[in-house]
Amino acid sequence: MEIIFLAIIILFLAVIAPSLRAQKKNSPDKTGEVGEQRVARALGENIPNEKYIINGLIIAHNGKTSQIDHVVINRCGIFVIETKNYSGWIYGGEKQNQWTQVLAHGREKHKFYNPISQNNTHICRLKAVLGNLAKGDCFVSIIVFPRAEIKTESIFNVGDIKNLKRMLDAPRQSIFSVSEINAIYHILLAENKLPEEHVARMEKINQNIANNICPRCGMSLVLRKGKHGSFYGCEGYPYCKFTKQI
Repeated sequence: MEIIFLAIIILFLAVIAPSLRAQKKNSPDKTGEVGEQRVARALGENIPNEKYIINGLIIAHNGKTSQIDHVVINRCGIFVIETKNYSGWIYGGEKQNQWTQVLAHGREKHKFYNPISQNNTHICRLKAVLGNLAKGDCFVSIIVFPRAEIKTESIFNVGDIKNLKRMLDAPRQSIFSVSEINAIYHILLAENKLPEEHVARMEKINQNIANNICPRCGMSLVLRKGKHGSFYGCEGYPYCKFTKQI
């Protein structure tokens, strides 16, 4: 009996445990972290002059939170960077509600929310937090896919890590003084929320979605039919365009 028990333990260590570690390594959360780390390293290398870099900023406004992958503050503006560590081919347009990840040479496709729209929500909340310090068009939205081949329509601020330097170094006029970028940095640090608060907020949002309550406006999600099949859409359409796939 002891020999059988020992054999089971050996089998677990040799076969099952490595498989579990591999699954953990390739989980969406872990994969996302790896992509964000790659972008964080690239940011440290590619931005000259005075600047502040905040990675993993979590802010809240009016009871809603945003987890922002990277914020760069320098005299030319506030760069809000969303990292999507997807592989394969990426298709999408600036106005499309959903983009598409294509894998296995077209045999596998996955939809995901337009990252430009996602980043615009982050920017709206940053504006609310910064108030008068958010001057004019000081925000620059950048979407980075570290591993994917981008096949979107021509959108300047969407690219891979090789394009990140180009997106950051595009000619821009100075907007902020050194004292202003210092003030912006310290305000955002003071507003940075604990991850536990963000997790609790996201759990509430996911619960609302599961119960067919729109997470944006609080109205009901109703069953609709579109050209690609049935889906749940916000009762407040066209003012609120949130959708949930079946």
